[in-house]
Amino acid sequence: MMHANGRAAARGRVLAVAVGLVLLAGCNDGSSPSITTTITTSVTNTAAVTVGFGALGPSGGYVNGIWTSVIVCTPGSTTNCETIPNVLVDTGSYGLRILSSALTVSLPNVQIGGNALQECVQFADFAYAWGPVASASVQIAGTDEKALQVPGQATNSGIPIHILAASPSAAVPSSCLATAPIAGEVMDLNTVESLGGNGILGIGTEPQDCGAACVTESVPEYYICPGGACSIAEVPLQQQLWNPVAAFSSSDTNGILLTLPAVTATGAASVTGSLIFGVGTQSNNQIGSTQVYEVDEYANFPKVVFNGVTYTSPDNGSFIDTGSEVIFFSDATSLASTGIVECSGNVQGLYCPASTIPFTVTPYGANNVHGTVQFNIANASALFNTGNAAFNDMGGDSGSGPATDYVDLGLPFFLGRQVFVGIAGSNSSYPNGFWAF
Repeated sequence: MMHANGRAAARGRVLAVAVGLVLLAGCNDGSSPSITTTITTSVTNTAAVTVGFGALGPSGGYVNGIWTSVIVCTPGSTTNCETIPNVLVDTGSYGLRILSSALTVSLPNVQIGGNALQECVQFADFAYAWGPVASASVQIAGTDEKALQVPGQATNSGIPIHILAASPSAAVPSSCLATAPIAGEVMDLNTVESLGGNGILGIGTEPQDCGAACVTESVPEYYICPGGACSIAEVPLQQQLWNPVAAFSSSDTNGILLTLPAVTATGAASVTGSLIFGVGTQSNNQIGSTQVYEVDEYANFPKVVFNGVTYTSPDNGSFIDTGSEVIFFSDATSLASTGIVECSGNVQGLYCPASTIPFTVTPYGANNVHGTVQFNIANASALFNTGNAAFNDMGGDSGSGPATDYVDLGLPFFLGRQVFVGIAGSNSSYPNGFWAF
């Protein structure tokens, strides 16, 4: 679920999806320093995650959503707290976003110049999230992984989170919204029916969700709306949404490890895995010999080669993303010779080949390494008819031709493997952050 704000390239959203990944190999064209961190005393650094339909269930949910629970508290309180289930785990965004309808605790607004700060985030599928920024204490795993304040800020002052307002105090600014492809239609994610869950837990490679650009430039993401008239706001880093992991009070602030079991070619009703916090900080998050791919300044692979085409960041930036329900790559016209055809009806945009087809992509890291990822693409309509929710062999169009195509290794990529996400600025060997798999 990537922001369409220039930092990353895409988000896919459909009501049911999947893809089959079968092999990966890595090559090192240059130095690839190991990640070494002193192991601390063991803490409870693991949260359970479930791949399934989400809050709406089979009748209204979507496949390959990955969900966990998050505890949100009024800053400084240990009693005025609420456990929020069915929060989407998203390695393609940064910061916690919670539906206002899921919140019962009172949270103070973040203010700029005496005005409540608002945020509008539009994703590449033209869906958007809009509402105020508030301060909260956030806890995810056990009693140890708590984000009580932004690093360097007052103790127990909370971290900024985004409240997706069902009844916003001001209309979403037009400057945030791009023109949608169908009759100008855009979809807000401010209800459980449209989001499919109660929130989004953005734990990607960045510590904040906009960074230096929003500090000094007029980026159409943060706003103040005195009297209901909204204007773009410049926002210091400490008041932007924070990746909760980067603000933990434990030693596990440098990234995450996500582990999910494999599924068969016809999928599974659901699967349960682990979201483990920290990289190299505990006995259960050691990276070992896993191949590390540093991301570029746009949080993408610098390039990915597929089917003889080189996709280069940022215009055709490619990435991995648990918030994308399928593997999005190329387009049906470009892939026609392989046997790929686009689905019809309510799954248009996904691939429905007559038989399962294998593909290989080659991602490159900014640290001069590359590897191959092999995956299978099956008929999406047939997979939906199984009634399952977790698939490893579903894909769809990323664009309409080579000029707009890219590769988005969505949730299916994560099934059956361990994937590390390193946060930018936490490791001098990979200053932009990294993925390792």
